[in-house]
Amino acid sequence: MEHSFNHPLMRNFSFQSPTKIIYGLYSLERLKDELKKMSYKNALLVTGSNVCKTPGCSKIKEALGVNGSFVEFNKVCPEPDTKVLAELAMLVRKDPPDLVVGLGGGSSMDMSKIASALTVNEKDPVSYFKGEPLIRKGPPIMTIPTIAGTGSEVTPFSIVVEQNKKLATSHYSLYPTVAVVDPTLSLSASPQSTASAGIDALCHGIESIMSVDSNPVCNALAFDAISNVDDYFERAYCNGDDIEARNGLSMASVLSGMAFTNTGLCLAHGIAYTYAMSHALPHGTSVALAEPYALEFNTPAIPEKIELIAAAMGIDTSCMSTAEVGYECASRIVELLETTHQPQTLDELNMDECEIEPMVDDLLANQKRFVNKNPRKPSREELIGLYERMFEDL
Repeated sequence: MEHSFNHPLMRNFSFQSPTKIIYGLYSLERLKDELKKMSYKNALLVTGSNVCKTPGCSKIKEALGVNGSFVEFNKVCPEPDTKVLAELAMLVRKDPPDLVVGLGGGSSMDMSKIASALTVNEKDPVSYFKGEPLIRKGPPIMTIPTIAGTGSEVTPFSIVVEQNKKLATSHYSLYPTVAVVDPTLSLSASPQSTASAGIDALCHGIESIMSVDSNPVCNALAFDAISNVDDYFERAYCNGDDIEARNGLSMASVLSGMAFTNTGLCLAHGIAYTYAMSHALPHGTSVALAEPYALEFNTPAIPEKIELIAAAMGIDTSCMSTAEVGYECASRIVELLETTHQPQTLDELNMDECEIEPMVDDLLANQKRFVNKNPRKPSREELIGLYERMFEDL
């Protein structure tokens, strides 16, 4: 089937992905050689309190010590707040590193990016998440994911939490210089972490294709990311030692990260931001809850794109209407949530429908960037209806 949004006469687009990716099973063994090329004297390792105790972290510390000295900051937790940011800023400004290594999940990698920037940008750290521009480029950043799905290893974004609200910043200088993606590092990830991160890669791929700024390059990346999650997500959750499945999710994370960096994300991410923190939901889980409903809402506006998403999921759309294709795609997401024991409705979070209008207002006031990228522009009334729908099974 020919897709008009892939037509050579479609509007112009740009694509960038400057991060060097070292990928594959046991690719961590190449770390010493890669670090040697970076000619650092004083490195900073940014990680979390659990990851810092793993054998993988020990190998990285050993490698860092071969070519120079390093300092470890292991206080990053999921959804780090501005107190962590301030402590990290104090550290890098007191003793500036000439290399920053982020090891762990999305939060640790995000903090490594802003740590680099804060060594040379001297204003209030939080201000850079509120519109203050980053003027100078900091030292090189190396990212090493220990869980697959966030895509942070290849993106120029950093996120912190202030007063229960997520704040994000993005800048070209935050792109990692090198990403070392070794799927074996994710073997120790818990089923719950595997589920939340893995489903995030699926949502990134779906929303990249749905975005008003989608393009053929990103569609190709997102298609393979969605296919990999569809093939390997449940396997990785059910058997954490399934190295083929771990590899599939790691590849999905990289591909979808490259895709959505260039296209932006859509409505489901914005919706998730309105309740994830107040109800203590992991990021991927919060987005995936909203994704089936947002996808169904968008389907009438993207008849050809929904066919592409369905194909990536292996859904036979013969003789289906556009609405039916959208429903089947949404149902597949729900099936994945059910298999991995993640919530499928807002009712499961013990939310009350009186919270809907404040969440809609929050979405429209603070998460407009996601609405702007969405292919179907919702009215306030339509958003209220969408949230109401999220209290019910699909």
